[in-house]
Amino acid sequence: MKNKFDYWLNNLNDLFAISSFFAMCIIVIMSVLLRYFFSFSFRWVDELTRYLFIYMVFLGIPIAFREKAHVKIEYFASFFSKRLKYLVLIFSDLLILITMLYIGNSTLYMINGRLGRTLSPGLKLPMKYVYFAVIISFVLLTIEIIERFIKRYKEI
Repeated sequence: MKNKFDYWLNNLNDLFAISSFFAMCIIVIMSVLLRYFFSFSFRWVDELTRYLFIYMVFLGIPIAFREKAHVKIEYFASFFSKRLKYLVLIFSDLLILITMLYIGNSTLYMINGRLGRTLSPGLKLPMKYVYFAVIISFVLLTIEIIERFIKRYKEI
């Protein structure tokens, strides 16, 4: 049984990912209707939907990892004995964690640099807010990987 923190964190992650999707859909439908019926469109719609899509994807990564809906390494590991399978799965999780550490570190470097202070063309939003999607995804995925390590350790 997961604790309350995990429960709320997972539900919050799900809520924001789903909200990003629905907001993106509503904005696109609104834009199409305005353009079709009134020959009017906002310049920022394309940019906002792109940013909502980025957040939806990066918030979906921890969800896919939690639900084991990602690329299946388990298929490859199924050819091995139970002990070797355990080691292969631990190695794959470590590889994902190392990759996320590298990407998270690079993203923090970009956010703290000139690129993070750059304004988006349509919304005039600092780009660091777009890059925060990577950091949020990194933190949530790291929590998922640590939970998976603990769960596998308890199974031994």
